[in-house]
Amino acid sequence: MLEKMLESYAAMEPAMKIFVTLGSVSSFVLFVQMIFILLVGGDVDFDLGEVGEGGGTGIFSIRSIGSFFVGFGWTGAMLLEKGYGVGVATLGGTIMGSIILSAFLAMMRWMQSLKSDGTVDYKNAIGNIGTVYIPISPRRKGIGQIEVQLQGRLAVVGAVTDDEEKMETRTAVRVKDLIDTRTLLVERLEAESTNKENSSPTET
Repeated sequence: MLEKMLESYAAMEPAMKIFVTLGSVSSFVLFVQMIFILLVGGDVDFDLGEVGEGGGTGIFSIRSIGSFFVGFGWTGAMLLEKGYGVGVATLGGTIMGSIILSAFLAMMRWMQSLKSDGTVDYKNAIGNIGTVYIPISPRRKGIGQIEVQLQGRLAVVGAVTDDEEKMETRTAVRVKDLIDTRTLLVERLEAESTNKENSSPTET
């Protein structure tokens, strides 16, 4: 059966191969993420750039890009199969991918709002030490994520910093403040230590 599938794929026109490849790879990535979440209870999604909102709800997260290309790839392949040209297939795939992406982002933000309406109080993270999970841009230019103890459990929460340099993954930080309903302000632990040394009285 695998041989027949490979033969069919090899016989496809270049445009059809592109659409099928995009649809197949995106579907596989989303399927793996779903299985991981169901079996492990974790989340493997992350933002690919500094524009995303974190937690898989940004427009540049793997899950959102995957949802777009699932619609784009399979819709484009279906239109080519029905005899339409590459231009129509590309346009149709783009429209369907955008619809699926918009629906996905709306659903994820709705789910996030349900979480924020629950019993989690993000103020309880203030003062706690955590580690950077998704890199945080300097001077509040983008939202990253940190792993931090919150109400007795390890949580992944959106975070920004006033630091002059980008905070890379695994950087140790302390939560300084809550700047909105679920975004924390953090600083490096090493910066905190430096500030304490500078503020201590000089020995005579």
